[in-house]
Amino acid sequence: MAANTSLLSDFENQYSVQTAEITARIGRLRDLEKNERVEGIHQIQRLLIDVENLLEQMELAVRELKPSSAERSKYELRVRSYRNDKKHLDTELDKAVQRLKDNADRDELMAYDNQQDQLIENTERLERTSRRLQDTYRMVIETEQIGTEVLNDLNSQRETITRARERMRQADRDLNRSHKMLSLMIRSELHVQFFHLA
Repeated sequence: MAANTSLLSDFENQYSVQTAEITARIGRLRDLEKNERVEGIHQIQRLLIDVENLLEQMELAVRELKPSSAERSKYELRVRSYRNDKKHLDTELDKAVQRLKDNADRDELMAYDNQQDQLIENTERLERTSRRLQDTYRMVIETEQIGTEVLNDLNSQRETITRARERMRQADRDLNRSHKMLSLMIRSELHVQFFHLA
């Protein structure tokens, strides 16, 4: 029995050291970098498993004590208290992990909101650029249409000038022919009159 009592005392010392380590590690979780938190949580979970194994060994040692003895009753109460403490540590770890998740979700939500704002701003900028391009394209089309109309007008005017020039040339030719015919008629008339006078 004395050996079991000594063993239980050693177990209690180990329990105190391990649970103190777990409590300290849970408190430091929030100070870890994001890429270190997962490993920190796993380390605490491994320590909790060690504590669970230690409690099972304590329970086995308690069963070796004399039934209904004061020592056994004392250690049974202690082990139950240790188990409650261990459950409390499990709960504290779960709460700490949930707080980290909530903070991460909040950070992700803020990052998402920032991304959404940036996306909206980029979309608006793209729409403004698109409208400017459309306006520029419309101006180019309108300028091209005006240029085409001007060219058509110039072509039409050139054709009109060409036709007018051709008519003037034709009129000049007709005038020359008329002048020649008139000159011929005058010479012929003068010749006839000269013949009669002679």
